[in-house]
Amino acid sequence: MEIKRKPIMVLGPTGSGKSTLLKALTLVEGEVKKTESIFYSPHAIDTPGEMIHIPYLYNALILNSAKASLALFVVAAKRTARLPSKIALALKVPAIGVVSQIDGAKMEDIERSERILAAAGLKKIFRVSSITGEGLPALRCYLNNAASESPGSVF
Repeated sequence: MEIKRKPIMVLGPTGSGKSTLLKALTLVEGEVKKTESIFYSPHAIDTPGEMIHIPYLYNALILNSAKASLALFVVAAKRTARLPSKIALALKVPAIGVVSQIDGAKMEDIERSERILAAAGLKKIFRVSSITGEGLPALRCYLNNAASESPGSVF
């Protein structure tokens, strides 16, 4: 009997690279384009960035997190972003942070993004570039290990 795996949910501000990260991790196929509504695939739940900006949509994020095995909060190093304080603690699943777009970013911008993720309640944070692949092996390894610990997860 095959175990049905739960997908990974990605959340973060508009333009943070959520969909691009999912493609780089090979969790979704096809062309990367603006996510207009919550997109479900067998391995991922991709959320529109607007949902993290509009407080009355937080309930939708929280409810949809129950369908996931893990949440990835993504913040781009090359953009100024805000996340609601401690929002990761409201989700129904464990969550980690990802600083994306580190290729060519200044260290001070990467560290600022890490502080934003920490203020959102995230303790485990990865630095990645979906373009160069930097940091993706460590993130993949973490996701694989998390999956082996949780039979309902995606990998």
